[in-house]
Parts: sequence; structure tokens; C-alpha cells
Amino acid sequence: MPVERGSLLFTCVDVAGHPELEGRSVHAAFRENEWRVLAVGAAAVPPTSAATDTLAGLWLRGRTGFDWRPAQGRVLRAGDRVVPATTRRGLDILIAGGQPHPADRRS
Repeated sequence: MPVERGSLLFTCVDVAGHPELEGRSVHAAFRENEWRVLAVGAAAVPPTSAATDTLAGLWLRGRTGFDWRPAQGRVLRAGDRVVPATTRRGLDILIAGGQPHPADRRS
């Protein structure tokens, strides 16, 4: 979806192994001008598998299996899958595990 001079991308991302998401609340996982979590559901495959992130798990027999209005305090866990709206740069950071979150005090 075009937004001003850029694009807004939508995908599914398994939370497991993503330090920008795992262990953070929906609110804390938000990164201004990069991404926002729109929905949370169960991961389509166990988090230890080698599956790639994809939109494939969005439609399950007429139901999405996603909470499209997740509570901002809901903590994202390894067994979750999220639907973020991202910029291209934001998706690169999420997928590549790039830059640390600016509010990350765990490292």
C-alpha cells in the first residue's frame, strides 16, 4: 500500500527469535516509522521449525485465528505469530534482526 513517498507492507512474522518482538508487549513492540503490530495469533508451525515468515497462516477454514484488536499490554511469546504493518526498512530490521530497539535495556 503506497503511503506518501514510501510503501506500507503487511506480512506474518513468527515472534520466536525476534528480539524486537519476543517478550515485549504489543505496545512496547511498536517502533515509530518502522512497524506496528496489527494482529496476534498462534504460530502456524512450532517455533523451532525452519519455516519462513509468510502470509500462509492468515486464513484457516473461514477464520483468521488472529486477534485483530490485541490488548496493548499483551506480551508476545515464542508461540505467537503477528501481522505487522511495516515500512520496507522496518521489515528488513524485523527479518534480519538488525538494529536493537532504542528502548531496549536488556542488552
